[in-house]
Amino acid sequence: MGRLLALAAMLCTLLPAHGENRSYRVGVGQEFSNVVAVGENGLYGPIAGAYRCILDGAGYRYDFVTLPLARLVHELELGRIDVGLPLVQDPVRDRFAVFGDTVVKSSYLRISLSANKVRPHEDKARYVYVRGFAGKALLRDLEGPTFEVSEWQQAIAMLRLGRADYVLITEKTYGTLAESKQGDLTAEKVRDLDVAYYVRNTLPELARSLNQASDRCHQLPAKSVSQVR
Repeated sequence: MGRLLALAAMLCTLLPAHGENRSYRVGVGQEFSNVVAVGENGLYGPIAGAYRCILDGAGYRYDFVTLPLARLVHELELGRIDVGLPLVQDPVRDRFAVFGDTVVKSSYLRISLSANKVRPHEDKARYVYVRGFAGKALLRDLEGPTFEVSEWQQAIAMLRLGRADYVLITEKTYGTLAESKQGDLTAEKVRDLDVAYYVRNTLPELARSLNQASDRCHQLPAKSVSQVR
C-alpha cells in the first residue's frame, strides 16, 4: 500500500500545473456572433472549432461570457476577463494583453454601395464600423467623419441611408451577413490579417499553454479541427 501511495504521489507531481481546478473567464465579442458565439455547450459557429481545439487542448476549464467588443477589450484591460476572442492585433491592446498565435486568416474589407462615387481616400469619405473595432487604425490619415455603431447591420444600413460611404469589416464576419448576398454592395479587400485571441499579460502560463495547443491544432487535418466538441 505504501509503495502504491508513493507512486501515486510521484505521478501527481508530473501532471501539468493547469490540471488544477482553476477556471478562466473567456470573453467573446458579441458583434462576431455570426462566426463564433457562446451556447449551452460552449462555443459554436463557423470558426468555433478552431477555438475549441485550442481551449480544450490547453487543458483548463473556462467560463464563457458574451460582451460587446468595446466592453470586452475594456474588461480585458481591467483584468475582469482572462481571454478575449476573436480579436486581431492592435497596439492599444498590446499594452495590457498578449496576442496569441494565429487561429484563422482573414482580411479587412471596405464595403460600399455599387453606385458610390466617393473615392476611399478622399478627405470627405465617411466611414462606419462597430464600436471598439481595431480596423479603425487604417483611417488615421484620413480627415473625413467616422461613425461607430453597435451592430454590423446598422453600419450597412447607414450606407443605404446615405449617411456613410464605406463600412470597414472583416471578411469572415461580412461573409456571414445576409447583406453580403445582396447585389447593391461592393466589397474591396484592404489588408490581410491574423485573427486570434488576447490573454491578459499577467497570465503568461495560460498564454503559453494556449499557443502550444494552437500549434498542435494546426497540425491536425482541418476537418478534425472543425469537429472538435
